[in-house]
Amino acid sequence: MEAKDVCVEIENDEFYSKFLEDNVKPITGENVSVTEQVTKLAVGIEKLGKSLEKQVLAKHNDLLTQASHISDLETILESIYSQVQGLLRGAENLKDRVSTPYRTLDNQTLMLERVQITCNLLRHSSKIIALWNKLSGIKDNPSKEAIILFELNELISDYDFEGIDLLEDILKQVHNKRIELLNNSTTALQESLLIGDKSKLLQCFKVFHNLQCTEEQIRKTVESILNDLKKDIEMALNVKVEFHDIKKSASTKMTPGKANLMSTHELKTILWDNIEKLFKVQIYNSCSKVIMLQNVINELHAIGNFRNIAKNFWTDLSTVFSTELEKTSVPVNQCVEIDFPKLLKCFNDLHSRLKCKDLEINRAALTKWENSFLSKSLGKLLEPVRSMWHLNQVPTMDQIDNAIRVITEALSISLGDKQLSISLAQSVAKSIKQMNVEAEQRLSMDNDVAQIIESPTSAQQKNAELCNAMYYFSSLIKRVLLNMSAMLPPESVQIVQNSLKDVSSMPVLQLYAESIKNSLYIILMTMHDEPDLTRSDNPTGKSLSCSPYMKELQQFVSRCKDIYLSMFREKAALNECCINIATACVEKFIQHVCNVRPLTQFGRVKLQIDCKHLEVALSPVIGDMTDLGDHHRQLKALSLVLEKSPQEIANSQLEGACLPHSLVMMYLFSFAGSQLISPHTCAGWNIQRLMQWLDSHKKENERLDFVAGALQRYQNHVRDNQIATYDEVYPVLLQLLEDGRKILKQ
Repeated sequence: MEAKDVCVEIENDEFYSKFLEDNVKPITGENVSVTEQVTKLAVGIEKLGKSLEKQVLAKHNDLLTQASHISDLETILESIYSQVQGLLRGAENLKDRVSTPYRTLDNQTLMLERVQITCNLLRHSSKIIALWNKLSGIKDNPSKEAIILFELNELISDYDFEGIDLLEDILKQVHNKRIELLNNSTTALQESLLIGDKSKLLQCFKVFHNLQCTEEQIRKTVESILNDLKKDIEMALNVKVEFHDIKKSASTKMTPGKANLMSTHELKTILWDNIEKLFKVQIYNSCSKVIMLQNVINELHAIGNFRNIAKNFWTDLSTVFSTELEKTSVPVNQCVEIDFPKLLKCFNDLHSRLKCKDLEINRAALTKWENSFLSKSLGKLLEPVRSMWHLNQVPTMDQIDNAIRVITEALSISLGDKQLSISLAQSVAKSIKQMNVEAEQRLSMDNDVAQIIESPTSAQQKNAELCNAMYYFSSLIKRVLLNMSAMLPPESVQIVQNSLKDVSSMPVLQLYAESIKNSLYIILMTMHDEPDLTRSDNPTGKSLSCSPYMKELQQFVSRCKDIYLSMFREKAALNECCINIATACVEKFIQHVCNVRPLTQFGRVKLQIDCKHLEVALSPVIGDMTDLGDHHRQLKALSLVLEKSPQEIANSQLEGACLPHSLVMMYLFSFAGSQLISPHTCAGWNIQRLMQWLDSHKKENERLDFVAGALQRYQNHVRDNQIATYDEVYPVLLQLLEDGRKILKQ
């Protein structure tokens, strides 16, 4: 049986397998007897023995080889072991050769270090003794003493000299001497600040610089000044309201609130007296000390950069003041809120007295009281504006005067402080805007608001009264700005002026202007129905007057000015409105004259007379016609054109006449025969449609193209009908068309 089979048989056998476990338990409890168990074990052992014998016989050569190899391996291991032992002995010898010099070197290094320390101690001791002897010989020269004390302090701080009896007394004296010098210099510093002795202050800071404690001394000095000032501020603001009972007697009547009123008034008086005294004396003196401190340090460039001492102190002062003010009672805070400009004036006056550019008010610390003051100021400014508008009534002059008084007061109390002035100017602008909004809400915009046929309606009269009231309001504000312009910041003036831009009678006047212009257009339209314009008789030697439509126009303009426009008092807006009316009238008059057809020589003379009378007709609304600028020059040019022939007109256009080429060409059609049809007739329009087109087409190139269309149609008509000659005006029109287009291209 193979060895493998024997092993498998034993592993699978229930009896033998129990002996293969790590922990063999007694099997006496089995049903098999001990004898049988022993016998079975003997059989199993015999099988294993036979199996081993077979394997030894089969592998005996290999076993012998391995046995010889084991012997060689043992020999090798013994050799390696002896070598390892030799290596360990060598390492031990090497360790002894390295560690012994190291310990020697370490001991020598320690000795050298101690020698060096001893030498340094001796050297420092020698220097300390020498410096102390030198210090003992110096008298009345704190600056030099400070230099030596600083050097001594540096030497002493380098090593621990405890246990050196020779230096023990010197070290104590150096320490005491330094403290004494520092205390004396600090005292001298306070005295020099108090009396303003700049030279003494310079000496103190030289001492501090030599002692290397300048920054610390500056900090302590400023803190001391600020702490003392804090106490002064607290004392000045600590004003209490005391209420006293008023005993009621038979002869004296009790007035409710009288005691409170008097107490509040006394508090206000005492508080502002304290604050003004505080700024004039304590704060001024403290700031002067700090400024002198700053100036002295700036002169001593060698001691370091301390450029912001005064600036930081001023910022801290504002913060301390606001903090102490925050702690005060409600009545005190209310007094400061109401009279906040007084507080700013105290700061600004102090700044002016100190004349130090580095000082700026820390307004952020005063924001609470400034915002409260501005809020109450805005309420005061809006109050008279709201109260004057009752229902639909127009405010009276007295009510407006009251509002102006409040505005003037608001602008006045801000003088001296630019930022507050700008803030109050913004509040004034809000009150002006509110005034304008109230007026606009009450303006009537009904259908009859711009009627110019009957007498002014109640709505028209009310509109005029509202506009006049707003004009009176704005004119008074402008007068206030003019009187205060030298004192108010330009920004404040500009803010108020900008708010007045919307306060104008122009919107209402513009409605009248449109109504008047429409009526004028209707009157001018009747020009084309005038029979005198087509009369064929010679006008020479005849005394001619203006046309009936011109007389009607003159009466209408005069009536509108006397009845409707005269209700308004704002001259600037009224003048703008009148110029607008006159300009539109002249422009429309020129357009109508240039398109009258048929037109005889008699008619041209009549129109020339009408040109002159138009200035008279417009005189009620415009005193000087030159104010119309180009329109007045065009009217004069039209008067000259009416007496010239077509060729003369063309030549004058080449010389630079005022009238546009398009209108001159429209006028020249009146010289042509019936076959050369006017541009608007070619388009199938009546004169009213032509005026509408001209209003919507202001560009000269569009108008020239419009006239060119009529000329092209006439050219086609001549060609189609094989007419031998053109109308004598036609070449002149072509020449003007070409010239007009050349001018546009330039």
